[in-house]
Amino acid sequence: MSTLDFLDEISQQVELHVLDHCRKVTAEQLGLDSRCRGLYVTAAQDAIVVAAGNDRSLQYYGGFEYVDKECRIEQGGYVFYMNEARRVSECLEQLDWEELGVDC
Repeated sequence: MSTLDFLDEISQQVELHVLDHCRKVTAEQLGLDSRCRGLYVTAAQDAIVVAAGNDRSLQYYGGFEYVDKECRIEQGGYVFYMNEARRVSECLEQLDWEELGVDC
């Protein structure tokens, strides 16, 4: 398998994970500025996920530029912000998980 094929396979798996195991949310549901777009939360309630193309606005308008690099993982066209970061956990606490259909 070529490196490009391998990387493409990873991207496809990440995309499937986001579609199957994450819920799309609005910025307002997370207590963020409405200019933050393309947001998801993991059903496991442990991360905020953003499409890589929307990451700059989340960093700028959402204050995520201060999230420690250890809590930020970029993979397959998405950026995963893990709830070990205070900013992330604060946003996740804003959500009504039952409304999203996620068991708490």
